[in-house]
Amino acid sequence: MIQRKQTLFLLAAFVLLVVCMFFQSAMLMGYLCVVALVSVGNIFLYKKRKLQANLCTMAIMLLVFWYILLALLQKENVQEVSLEWPAVLPTVSIFLLFLARKGILADEKLVRSLDRIR
Repeated sequence: MIQRKQTLFLLAAFVLLVVCMFFQSAMLMGYLCVVALVSVGNIFLYKKRKLQANLCTMAIMLLVFWYILLALLQKENVQEVSLEWPAVLPTVSIFLLFLARKGILADEKLVRSLDRIR
């Protein structure tokens, strides 16, 4: 359902994560790939809004954990970690995922209110 605004937010988050993947090391790239797949897979779950909202929350938590992992790798100097401009893209993705979750919950609230009217 491309006409839903949260679908556009999820798609934009996916694109930003894919762009960010190309500038990261192999381990961090694999982690971002998982989060990107969760975001794009979430688009097709439009009939299961509660699951969709939970997956958005999970993706947000995974991206926060990605930043923690990035900071730990930078501190320990375990491997070469570059902090270039693409390191900001997951933050924008977190914001887009939050907006998508907010839209999904608004849809769920609307559907519940329509069910009460019937």
